[in-house]
Amino acid sequence: MESVSAKKNRSDKFESSRLKIKAIAYSLFHFRGLMHVVKLRNKIGGIQLRPAEIIKIAHAVRKFDNCKMLVFGLGNDSPFWCEINKKGRTVFLEDFQPWFDKITGEYPRIEAYPVSYTGNITQWRALIDTPAQLKIELPGEVSGNTWDVILVDGPRGHKFSEDIPGRMSSIYTASQLVGQNGYVFVHDAERRVEQAYAEKYLGAEHFVEKVRGRAMLQIFHFPAS
Repeated sequence: MESVSAKKNRSDKFESSRLKIKAIAYSLFHFRGLMHVVKLRNKIGGIQLRPAEIIKIAHAVRKFDNCKMLVFGLGNDSPFWCEINKKGRTVFLEDFQPWFDKITGEYPRIEAYPVSYTGNITQWRALIDTPAQLKIELPGEVSGNTWDVILVDGPRGHKFSEDIPGRMSSIYTASQLVGQNGYVFVHDAERRVEQAYAEKYLGAEHFVEKVRGRAMLQIFHFPAS
């Protein structure tokens, strides 16, 4: 008799394959947009997201005139997002000071702000029902706005360690800052912390779909009430 774990692994592999096929089909249907993304990705470099993931974000950006885009995480891909949203405003938040200094030094025109996260990823279970402890201090340039497109791709959440902040606060904050008809994209959403906090604070009622690329990208939409 097949074990429960074996059935789950088989189901997970099937789901991953299904999502990859779906992403490929969507990208091919939007071939011109795909080519634009691929060319831009190759030109700028440093982008870890796959075209199948990027094209979904790019399409959301284009739904807004002068889109306001907020990105949790600052990196080599930051100029790419500025180019994707070149008609709008793109702002980055970063907690790791050496990385903040490096990227803003290389790209001084990028609008980025340092932030600090309380707690760490090992506390994610204890913090999930305490939104007051998930709040972070934001600059007025960020907290004073609502945002059309928010990408949660930071802070670090790749391992369970007390020196890793995790994305609990960034997902919660995204739920507070997204504007009417806005979108929130959560990257690395195959991880249990991202899954749990997205379900809790972004809500199943706002879930649109998930896209399989380098990792899992979950998409949430907040239609105007």
